Amino acid sequence: MSAPALPPVFVINLARDTVRRAHMDAVLARVGLSATFVPAVDGRSLQAADRARYDPARALRVYGKPMLDAELGCYLSHDRLWQRLLDEGHAAALILEDDIEIDPTLPGVLADLLACPDWLVVRLHTMRGRVLTPRRAAFRGREVAVLRDGAGLFRLRTHTLGAAAYLIRAEGARRLLDYGRRIALPIDQTMDRFWENGIVPYVVRPFPVRQRAEFASSIGARAAGPQDELPLGALLRRRLQRAGDGLRKRLHLLAS
Repeated sequence: MSAPALPPVFVINLARDTVRRAHMDAVLARVGLSATFVPAVDGRSLQAADRARYDPARALRVYGKPMLDAELGCYLSHDRLWQRLLDEGHAAALILEDDIEIDPTLPGVLADLLACPDWLVVRLHTMRGRVLTPRRAAFRGREVAVLRDGAGLFRLRTHTLGAAAYLIRAEGARRLLDYGRRIALPIDQTMDRFWENGIVPYVVRPFPVRQRAEFASSIGARAAGPQDELPLGALLRRRLQRAGDGLRKRLHLLAS
């Protein structure tokens, strides 16, 4: 039996960021992957139709603060790739941001993942320390498939954080497009709301992709540091939302 063909690879890159483009050209060449570079949606030049999808009231409830234009641009960059996946009839695609390093095992791991039936999205990178180096089973997850080169596919019962590298199937793209018609959260947190979007969390361990800390964010990250405080009414709505999210998440996990 022949090995499954690798999925198309898309790299999100701001057209003006030639340094990152050169970096990713070199990274991909080292691991033997070819990719299509896709211009990121620039938060500095959002169109009226882009802004119309933003739900500021829900953002205050679920995110606790207004989204930045850069976060909207990052979200839309991924969103448009999901639509492209469907429009071009791909069964799956690998989506990468342009500030990463890739382990040489990734191409083989991708081939193995395509033979695994259950997942809709597999995260290949995480920004969440508890998931990256888990000390408890809840953050490690349950291994559901053995992959080559010592890797494994793990099903999680918690969120992951990070959208720098993931494999997505067409059905996963459909669900996320439907769920995200109105935008209220950064892209990774939208993907993480598994109790609402129907995307069961899966990761590969050890993670075959890491972000380059020395690259400053260019398309979507919020700067670290104190944020503006919410008015009392908005703060209360935020707390009620978080309590409700926690309850719905637990009920979802009990039923799954």
